[in-house]
Amino acid sequence: MLCNDPEGQLPRRELEPRRPFDPAAFEQAVRDLLGACGIASDSTHTGKTPQRVRELWQTRLLDGYTQCPREVLGEGFADPSTDMVIIRDIAIHGICPHHLIPFHGLAHVAYLPGGRLHGFGRISRMVDVISHRMTYQEWMTRDIVDTLMDAGHASGVACVVDAQQLCLLLGENRRGSERVVTQAFGGKFDSDPALQSRFFSAIRSA
Repeated sequence: MLCNDPEGQLPRRELEPRRPFDPAAFEQAVRDLLGACGIASDSTHTGKTPQRVRELWQTRLLDGYTQCPREVLGEGFADPSTDMVIIRDIAIHGICPHHLIPFHGLAHVAYLPGGRLHGFGRISRMVDVISHRMTYQEWMTRDIVDTLMDAGHASGVACVVDAQQLCLLLGENRRGSERVVTQAFGGKFDSDPALQSRFFSAIRSA
């Protein structure tokens, strides 16, 4: 199943699936890939490879498509608090659409409540749903901010994603230590350098 709630979907982009995941077609594609590499797909070592690869992609790498970020975040609960809330080191991974290989890293998310508080686990799962798909790190970072702003009714949101892009690490001129850092702000964070500084200080502290 795909997220069919128009209000719960991420911005419409070319990478949004047009139909549900097809397990049989995916496993056949893996067999064809092995064959194209000159490797038998029915050997002792590769006989279950199509199933294993399909399960990984369907249940871990692309499972974000089956859920709506705002539904996973939920409505939270009413609360007058306006203090900054920060969740550091949320593990993320996504699929680079250019090379079909993963990137992985950590997301750091902060929000200023705008009348509602949200469970920490809910925010982490929202990040999972946004990242577990074919996407760019830049899109992911912005989508996290926009979802918390719009669905979470926050008065401000900040997000930094620090990730290793395997397509970069495996490149011809690779050095093996490159990392990509993206950041996005919304609401009060967008125009308040002092708030941004407090956020950066918190995620850099031990």
